[in-house]
Amino acid sequence: MDNELISELRGDGRATISHLAQRLKVSRATVQNRLDRLISSGAILGFTIRVNTLLLIVDSK
Repeated sequence: MDNELISELRGDGRATISHLAQRLKVSRATVQNRLDRLISSGAILGFTIRVNTLLLIVDSK
């Protein structure tokens, strides 16, 4: 299940615990516990954004 959780977060790092629980068909508590464990163990190092620099360049002109 950890791999599925990580896969979901790779697709949408801003997904809520509720959304993840629904997608993985488990309780919110299960997702929260797994996520906390993955973060505290160092398996998840952080959360980040991906930027489309082409859109930023066009928008700033």
